[in-house]
Amino acid sequence: MGNGPHHSIGEVLSLLKDEHPDVTISKIRFLESQGLVEPERTPSGYRKFYQSDIERLRWILTQQRDNFLPLKVIKRRVAEEGFDPVAEIDQQAANLPLPEPSLFAEREIDFDPDDQPDVAEPQLHGAEEIDEDETSSTDPKVIPSGGFGSIEFTAAELADASGADLGMVAELEKLGLIEGVRGDKGMLFDHEALLVVKAALMFRASGMEVRHLRMYKVAADREIGMLHQLRGAALTKGGSAAAGAREDLARLVAEGEAIHRSLVRRAFDLELDS
Repeated sequence: MGNGPHHSIGEVLSLLKDEHPDVTISKIRFLESQGLVEPERTPSGYRKFYQSDIERLRWILTQQRDNFLPLKVIKRRVAEEGFDPVAEIDQQAANLPLPEPSLFAEREIDFDPDDQPDVAEPQLHGAEEIDEDETSSTDPKVIPSGGFGSIEFTAAELADASGADLGMVAELEKLGLIEGVRGDKGMLFDHEALLVVKAALMFRASGMEVRHLRMYKVAADREIGMLHQLRGAALTKGGSAAAGAREDLARLVAEGEAIHRSLVRRAFDLELDS
């Protein structure tokens, strides 16, 4: 039996709409039909949602949106003894580590174009030509170098080179999946940003909305926090200590990628290229 004021299903929709714009009354009713939420009923049969019901709905919708948990997993979780959706959401927020300013300030203030992923880049006079295999197979682009030592794009050039639109580039930047560095032409994006935009295009072509890719940022932030605990102190010392820490981090990141690939491959019985 619920306590305190209760809400109708329409009021619940209004309360959840800002955070979950895709939610509908039909969606709420479906979740109820699956036993994920069990609102009380008035004598006339109308649903009565108490605050605990709303928090449970919010948690369920968040798990579907951010973590793509299937309903059977969500149902098993909410059925656990002592399950508290408010505490779960607070704990998830607390577990997302914030990047240490000391680690990223150098990149923002004194960007080193040589400190980028190892990518073969042809050197041309006045321009750098992107290899056709590295960009669209049907429309390779030539992007002005602007005098920089590595491939760097404005947002418009990044959209043009990848085949995306500016709105998609802006959304990926807002989600933190790509990051620009301020330069003479405004915000500039590197070759790695190009790879991320092209990957996002493939996901979108497969039916996934760009905002759903936020799950990769969430997972990466957690990994960054763990790795920072292991080697963050050495990175701030500079010199050989920092160089050794970067070598260790490179190995740890590679091993983490191997674990991730193995988990996904096993889940779908996939044959993945090495």
